[in-house]
Amino acid sequence: MANKGGWLRYRCRMCSEEYGVVHVPDIGSAVSAVIFNHPNPWPLGMPLPKIIEWHFHKDDKSRGVADFIGGVVDDEDGK
Repeated sequence: MANKGGWLRYRCRMCSEEYGVVHVPDIGSAVSAVIFNHPNPWPLGMPLPKIIEWHFHKDDKSRGVADFIGGVVDDEDGK
């Protein structure tokens, strides 16, 4: 099975919104690198996402903390 690209997903602790923030060419390598602190599989520029990140709430301008929850593989169409 070929490596599949997709979106890395986060969930905000404050508002519970789930969202994709970074598209990667290989979900398996990206998740392993984030979870197990493996070397960056894309050393020429693409930074690795973090376990947690800021989540900006547009409605009231507050900020939450979002947790990395996994990756969603692209459809066969590449969407």
